[in-house]
Amino acid sequence: MQATMSDSSNFVSQVEEEVIEKRNEKPEWVEAFLQRTFFDGCTLHPIRRNEKNRYCINCDSSACQYCLSSTTHRHHKILKIYRHVYKDVVSLAAMEKYIDCADIQPYKCNKRLVIALNPLPHCGPILNTETSCDICKRRS
Repeated sequence: MQATMSDSSNFVSQVEEEVIEKRNEKPEWVEAFLQRTFFDGCTLHPIRRNEKNRYCINCDSSACQYCLSSTTHRHHKILKIYRHVYKDVVSLAAMEKYIDCADIQPYKCNKRLVIALNPLPHCGPILNTETSCDICKRRS
C-alpha cells in the first residue's frame, strides 16, 4: 500500500511540474505580435481615421475593424490594440484569455488595466539599493 501512495504522489508532482512548464512557455505568436506595428492606415479600406488597431492571432496579421468584420476572421482570436501616451497597449483582460499574465505588470489607463507592448521608459537612475524589475529595470 505504501508503494502505491508514493507512486501516486510522484505522478502528481510530475503532472504539477508539467503544468508549471506549460504555463511558463511563451506561445509562438507572441514574438510576432510584439514585433508588429499598429495604427498605420488600412490600404484595403482607405476610410478617414481607419487604422490597423487589431491583431488576428490565427492569421498573424494586424488589421482594421472592417478587415476583421469579414467572414474570414469570424472565429479567430482577436486582440484590440489601444494607444496610450504614444504607446501601444492591450487590455489585460483580453490578453489573459490567451497567455498567463501573472508576471506582467499592468497599469491603469482610463479605468482599465492594460499591458504595454514594449517596455515603458523609466525615470532617473537606478540605485543599487532600490528594487527593480530584472527585465526592464523599472523601479518598483
